[in-house]
Amino acid sequence: MTSRERVLTACAHRQPDRVPIDLGGGSGASGIHVLAYDRLRAHLGLAHGTVRCNDLMQQLAVVEGDIYERFGLDVMAIDGTCVLRDWETYPLFDGLRVELPAGLDLQRQADGEWRFQDAAGRLYRKPTRSYYFDAADGMGWHNLSPALTDEVLEQIRERAATLYRETDLALTARFGGGFSSHHPRFLMDLVLEPARVEDELARRCDQLIAHYGRIHQAIGDFTFCAVFADDLGTQQGPMMSPDLFGCAIAPHYRRFTDWLHQHTNWQLHLHSCGAIEPLMATLADVGVDILNPIQTSAAGMDPAELKRKYGHRLTFWGGGCDTQRVLGFASPDEVADHVRERVAILAPGGGFVFNQVHVVQATVDPASIEAMLDTARASGVYPIRV
Repeated sequence: MTSRERVLTACAHRQPDRVPIDLGGGSGASGIHVLAYDRLRAHLGLAHGTVRCNDLMQQLAVVEGDIYERFGLDVMAIDGTCVLRDWETYPLFDGLRVELPAGLDLQRQADGEWRFQDAAGRLYRKPTRSYYFDAADGMGWHNLSPALTDEVLEQIRERAATLYRETDLALTARFGGGFSSHHPRFLMDLVLEPARVEDELARRCDQLIAHYGRIHQAIGDFTFCAVFADDLGTQQGPMMSPDLFGCAIAPHYRRFTDWLHQHTNWQLHLHSCGAIEPLMATLADVGVDILNPIQTSAAGMDPAELKRKYGHRLTFWGGGCDTQRVLGFASPDEVADHVRERVAILAPGGGFVFNQVHVVQATVDPASIEAMLDTARASGVYPIRV
């Protein structure tokens, strides 16, 4: 099978030749930190020392073709950064030069901290010992993608067409979306001002339908899913009760997915961290097709139980390796054993794309990353040995 056939087969809940593998092609949470990526390249004997970054806040690497080939990766994201032509290099970490879109004007302070101020005056900081940029107010997020003007959208169309023609990769449309928020004000307003929130979310749904209507018109022939990100869980449970989610948030997902499934050939890929098992039946009911990252270290997120209850309704894009307790802490052999166990649980019957649970963090041993990806490929051949 080609990578594209493999992913589409798995997402149709059928068994392909092997489990598809993703590293950075789904949601932003599916990727790898620039430091971990550079060390992996050095470990493999590949050129290293400069890494392109498509996510300022999380410092995520643009995964290159030689890594795709080495590990048999199957997915690539189409987003606004894929057509940026001008890049600048910054020494954000010792021994590593990070390429970022030109014009950010990052400034290094006397104490080694990096700072950046956007056009609206919001301040972002990377303290000396930090691996990430954070908003100074703790709430903002800076997106590196350019505005989707007609000209930019045409460039994105050309890029997607080229990748579709010249590779066999499955391509995702990663342009954001969602209906909830972890902002305390939003969570309070759900209860205190439900009518106002309902009106706001209805307008947001209208905007997202128009937004993705333009995007699908441009690249719908080349991509297979729209990627949303909407964190709904904490380590211990959902951020709101299932009843509140069902009456305040779920209807907007239903309206969007109804439009998506009626007017496009796409599935909806939703990223949501945390202990969201109490919401998963509702997410499936309202038309979510793919769920990421399957945070199996959170309360109530046992992978075998999730597969039994929801594996026929939701594609699990993740859950393949626990990043909270295993990947950055166990030996490579232990990581390999863990991955074999997860593949045996999640892969039977299809509906599984291998991805670690959230970003591969900066300090993870490259030998463990190699063990994770190699084991996923070797143990994921169907029929799966259980």
